[in-house]
Amino acid sequence: MFENYALFPHLSLFDNISYSSRVHARNPNQTKLIVDQVLMMTLLTGRNEALPDELSGGMKQRVALSRALMNLEQTKLLILDEPLKALDAGLRMNLRRELLLMAKSTQLELTVIHVTNEEQEAMMVADRIAMINKGKLIQVGTPYEIYYQPKNLFIANFMSEINYFEGVCIKDKKPTWDIYRKSKRGDKFFEEIYEDSMPIVIDIGESKLFAAYAEKSRCERIETNIEVILVVRSNHLKIRLGNRIDQKSNSFLGKIQRRKFMGVFYRFEVLIELKEKKKMVIVTIPATSEIHEKFIEDSEVTIYFPKELGIVFKHPGNDVIEEVLKLQ
Repeated sequence: MFENYALFPHLSLFDNISYSSRVHARNPNQTKLIVDQVLMMTLLTGRNEALPDELSGGMKQRVALSRALMNLEQTKLLILDEPLKALDAGLRMNLRRELLLMAKSTQLELTVIHVTNEEQEAMMVADRIAMINKGKLIQVGTPYEIYYQPKNLFIANFMSEINYFEGVCIKDKKPTWDIYRKSKRGDKFFEEIYEDSMPIVIDIGESKLFAAYAEKSRCERIETNIEVILVVRSNHLKIRLGNRIDQKSNSFLGKIQRRKFMGVFYRFEVLIELKEKKKMVIVTIPATSEIHEKFIEDSEVTIYFPKELGIVFKHPGNDVIEEVLKLQ
């Protein structure tokens, strides 16, 4: 399936979709049955005789997808170039689910290569994700690996909204809190982190040292006193009312400058002071009645993050940070 659809302008919707069947001289009756099934899946039923110029961009995209699906039984290979980008959110979600079911079908035994610049789409449909930046393959891994163990700032930022803090790796000084203490929740996910990673101590200019877990190989490559950046995803930050700096490690005291209701979550912009400069930190948390009523703009809050969910990189240079994060 091509990004620009590549539909035959003189052929009807039905003839575009059934093109490969005619080329391979398949049974017309069987072809019609298959086309009808594909049309139902892509919500195109009833437009069989329409020409491409009579269709919206979203409908053209579904016709192109339907045409690609017609060849699955013979080729076992489906190559999709941004197949869902012109569709509305509801239809996009439904087609993602249908594509995933087809890809996992034991009857079709498909290999699917799906090109997308939507991180949620990649996370939902992929067994393995290949991250490409400026024509170079940067990282290949499972969705879990790409999300929790990104190789660089570009990948970390691509997968979700992030905050970053510049600092220095400190290996010859111990913080005032136990960076090795394990979560009391007995979280299996955290147990995997403890097994494969170890904490790095970071001085970002606050009175207390920070810490974040990183893969052991990365820890070995980061020497003491080397400049690093600490990355924290907005959804990994937690927020509490009032000053709880003494109670929470990896914490900042700040004031809510802006909050935005986003449906299932709230997005907060919290202004903190770091190294005598103001810095805006983004926090996203599930929407609840308590959040709605109590966490209002101008409230003093403490924001913090679990040491298991921080991400540490060697400092890539200000030029790279500005380019990746599109800073002005």
